[in-house]
Amino acid sequence: MKKVLIVTYYWPPSGGPGVQRVLKFCKYLPEYGWEPVILTVKDGEYPARDETLLSESKDMETHLSDAFSFYSIFNWVTGKKSVPTHQLSKSKDDTLFTKFTRWVRYNLVIPDGRIGWYSGAVKKGKELLNNQHFDLIFSSGPPHSVHLIGRKLAKISFVKWVVDFRDPWTDRFYYLENPRNSLATWIDGLLEKKVLNDCDGLITVSPGFESLLNDKSPIKSKSTVIYNGFDKDDFPKVEIEKNSKGQIIISHTGSLSKSQNPVGLFESVKSHNESEIRLKITIQLVGSVHPDILETIQQLNIQQYVSILPYQPHQKAIQILLASDFIFLVVPDQDKNKGIIPGKIFEYFKCQSEIMLIGKKNSDAASLAKEMGYQNIFEVNEKIDFNNLRINQSLDPESTSKFERKNLTASLAKVFDEINA
Repeated sequence: MKKVLIVTYYWPPSGGPGVQRVLKFCKYLPEYGWEPVILTVKDGEYPARDETLLSESKDMETHLSDAFSFYSIFNWVTGKKSVPTHQLSKSKDDTLFTKFTRWVRYNLVIPDGRIGWYSGAVKKGKELLNNQHFDLIFSSGPPHSVHLIGRKLAKISFVKWVVDFRDPWTDRFYYLENPRNSLATWIDGLLEKKVLNDCDGLITVSPGFESLLNDKSPIKSKSTVIYNGFDKDDFPKVEIEKNSKGQIIISHTGSLSKSQNPVGLFESVKSHNESEIRLKITIQLVGSVHPDILETIQQLNIQQYVSILPYQPHQKAIQILLASDFIFLVVPDQDKNKGIIPGKIFEYFKCQSEIMLIGKKNSDAASLAKEMGYQNIFEVNEKIDFNNLRINQSLDPESTSKFERKNLTASLAKVFDEINA
């Protein structure tokens, strides 16, 4: 069996979407002739923790390396236990210290706040490469500092290297919300181009992201789009009944950033519930929510229609989706958002619940939803008539099979085989 060194910051007990893609690849790679050996951080700073994922990674060979954490300094000064995802976006209630630390992060810490892991990871990676034979190195970001680690290890070992871009690098949403100084932008762009030029193969999650990266440096001759997906093992074997007795429940799982404020949905729920319609609508938000979105909820005075739950373990979040009448997702409302396909959409497909997609109608996410038969696609400020929503017919399970993690891993293994040939 061939062996691949996986360089990833997010690994159990990390929770959230960042860990799912790499964890599931590693779960299924052995079935296609590749043994993963994981290089990850010791005591990482994660936006969320999910101890339940440890059962999936416990039998995988995993090596931990020390890191200096910029976020731990921020947490110590502010008294926070962790840095929520939305902390990277501006908020009207930001303190002067928060504004200062965000400026430092964007303009002095390059390429990202995980760069403090670089030295420890390279040191541990060298040890692994000296003591074992590897056929390939694979780095998955963000954080994109992992690609600098992968690049260094590839150069010193002459082992071929594949990069995985789950999100863009210099075009990430929070750089659009927080313009950086020209020197930081230039340095970060230079690092990005070095990675794009030097990698032997590149994987990304959407055609739109592939095009963004190709605009930086020509990569299409060595790039492959492999979508995110779902693992059928995460779904309960028994059907979960809808629990919305006397009401309609519309749910969202995962974080909502500043640019994902579903104003049209909130206003439409308010109008619907204040009419004389008996069947009320409740919105259920599971995960971190940006303060500006909470302010919108208060301004519209719809707190009684919105319930907010903290981050839930992955399988619990899936159960919440299955028990909902509608599930929604929001494509960030910003420039260069065409390629954003929130990873949760694939688990939404598997749930076979009715989906509402909020965002640009020409986005990759909207095109994918339409391809799968979903029709309820709305602009972020568009009003929604809940009495006339178009209900999708039950999906043919075969139509979603291409998004199963096992099948997606087969595509990744094919890329590995071709590069390693």
